[in-house]
Amino acid sequence: MINKICFITTLFFSLSFSQDYLWPVKAKKEITAVFGEERPGRYHTGVDVRTFGETGYHLVAIDDGYIARIRTSSKGYGKTIYLQLHDGNTAVYAHLDHFTPKVDNLVHALHEEYGKYTIDHKIDPEDYPVKKGDLIGYSGDTGGVSGPHLHFEIRDGNGQPVNPFQYSLDLEDKLPPEAESIAVIPLDENAIINGFSEQKIFPLQKLNNNEYVLADTIFASGNIGIAIKALDKITGQHFNFGIYSINLLLDAQFIYSMQYNKIDWGNASKIYTERSYSLAREGFGKYYHLFSHHDNQQLPFINSKSRSGFVFDQKVLHDAIIDINDFAGNTTEIRVFFVSDTLPYFDYSTIFLDNKCTITFNKDDKVRPQFYLTEPISTDQLNPADYFDMGNNIFVVENINPPFNVLQISGKNSYGISSSPTFHMKPNEDFRNITGKFKIKHYESGIFVSFEENIFSGLDAFLSLKKDGILYSHKLFRNSKLTLSSGLLSPSDLENVTDLKVYYESSTPYEIFNMELSGEIIYPDSSFQIELLDGKILISGEAHTFYDTTFIWGRPVKTSLPKEGQIVAGPYFLEPYLIPFNNEIQINMAIDPNLSTRNLGIYFYNQKNFEWNYLPSHISADSSFVNTSILSGEIFAVIEENTPPQLSNFIPNINGTYYSSDLEHISFNVLDSFSGLEGETDVIVKLDDNPVVFEFNSYQNKVRYPLKYNLKKGTHSLYVQASDKVGNRSVLKGDFFIK
Repeated sequence: MINKICFITTLFFSLSFSQDYLWPVKAKKEITAVFGEERPGRYHTGVDVRTFGETGYHLVAIDDGYIARIRTSSKGYGKTIYLQLHDGNTAVYAHLDHFTPKVDNLVHALHEEYGKYTIDHKIDPEDYPVKKGDLIGYSGDTGGVSGPHLHFEIRDGNGQPVNPFQYSLDLEDKLPPEAESIAVIPLDENAIINGFSEQKIFPLQKLNNNEYVLADTIFASGNIGIAIKALDKITGQHFNFGIYSINLLLDAQFIYSMQYNKIDWGNASKIYTERSYSLAREGFGKYYHLFSHHDNQQLPFINSKSRSGFVFDQKVLHDAIIDINDFAGNTTEIRVFFVSDTLPYFDYSTIFLDNKCTITFNKDDKVRPQFYLTEPISTDQLNPADYFDMGNNIFVVENINPPFNVLQISGKNSYGISSSPTFHMKPNEDFRNITGKFKIKHYESGIFVSFEENIFSGLDAFLSLKKDGILYSHKLFRNSKLTLSSGLLSPSDLENVTDLKVYYESSTPYEIFNMELSGEIIYPDSSFQIELLDGKILISGEAHTFYDTTFIWGRPVKTSLPKEGQIVAGPYFLEPYLIPFNNEIQINMAIDPNLSTRNLGIYFYNQKNFEWNYLPSHISADSSFVNTSILSGEIFAVIEENTPPQLSNFIPNINGTYYSSDLEHISFNVLDSFSGLEGETDVIVKLDDNPVVFEFNSYQNKVRYPLKYNLKKGTHSLYVQASDKVGNRSVLKGDFFIK
């Protein structure tokens, strides 16, 4: 089977190999990231070469060519060299600490010429020719980095990034990829997975280094997609890496194939058609889709004949084989079996009396019952229950006592397949201790409204939606011991809904929970302007912000307070949270106009790290709103911050005295831990009242200006001003002396 899959891969993907290139850095061959890995909203377009937390490693020309372009910036790629190679490709070296002296002199001259640090300059071919192995610069930590390393790319003749490992930048690798789990994803409103219509994760069982299986058969019906969570290991490397190639066969039929050899710059917006956005946002990790989604077959790394899922509509057994390959040719195979059917269902009734329960199954069912006792709270401990077989499909369970007073019932049919568990307890209509919370999960396939109990009620319930003054009811199904969930709802089901309520079905229907809802429908082919939460939030966007019709809503939430400043509007949770945006949405948050002169900004709340992060914000002309652009549903708030940046570690010190030969540069650290600062645009440095073009290293929070000549003896003035992104300002000025 592996040979068949490899044949398919070879058939649809062709590689063009060049002569061997040198390793780009004079350091041990270790990497921290590979081509095609996921980054927020984009793909990683190169390999990251490890420099072990240090800067200054020698960077060499991987082949003959010339330096065609140089860039410097305090963001992005930082200091960057573009090396045009004789074969038509371009090698890109990013995050450099500095260039060679000749190139450094050119860069300093360009900074003075343009009057700014951020430059992007093309160079004539004859100006800076290089030979294979020549020194071209030194590794660093400039630009947007989380630590020192070399980001290295190969771009083809059209300027598009290609996998550097195609060009013999090889590493010894005898380790196959590793698989953790698969996710089965419903792709339409009729899809059911093991009795439920929500996506479901299944852990894999490792047989050996190259083979994994799913121990249980999955029951599925409708249009289904598969996703896989996997990673790659490389011999002698200390990190986990993204996958190079994945293929899927179902019943020996080709379904899907991808191979990361090339990525076009325009592919960034498509990443969440190929990776599962919702699973990552729910905290399950990174999953690769094994189905084409939103017509993404045009992506250069996806086989153009890949299919949009698979419809399970016949009661037969299906055999799925997932083949994962790394660039060295190591292969891992995963085998999964599906049945095109629903899980077994058994019809039975329960009667509780004291600490016993009598369970009567339908006489026509051939069932082997399974009885467990568990607690009514959020624990997963299951104890096998004592029971008696009374004959005629009647069973009696005894010793149902607190705290294990919830009875879990399931059954196995004649094929040994278990039904979904159900939960029961002695009827109790004392609702005083029962509370809970709503969750609305908006996937691309539709919306689920669930109610999570704090303690097991033992009762059926229904969801009531108030729309235009009319109440609409939807039965809730118990997905787990404490979770009651609606079936799949369409966005139109929530259109104009103002209230959601949960009622328990008892002798007297009891309203247990109520939630107000403020939302609107967005249609994919229309632009929109929407007011939410009685005008507290205004949002607008262009057509095709979403692929499908989408419900967008906002609600007040509670979060931890910001470590600096205070919240003046919000926090509000703007959802959907589980669907990626294709285009930016403009969000305006209402404020008291009297606050508009203060240092305000919109921040989003990182729910993983429990911290607030600034978004580039502006106050409206009428002082009534603060606005920004967003690319995802998040918790937002307007925060007033009044803490100025911190300035420290000055060379030279104010009132200090120095020999001119000892003072080679002006440098200092500037740190703003909340809203942050841009560096070049937010910092001003003047030497003897003359502005200077300095370098800002955002990783080190350091400003540095190399002196181009020895300062004359006498008194010199230094002025430094740093402003954070909301306008807080620090100023240092004074004199120092040269002797």
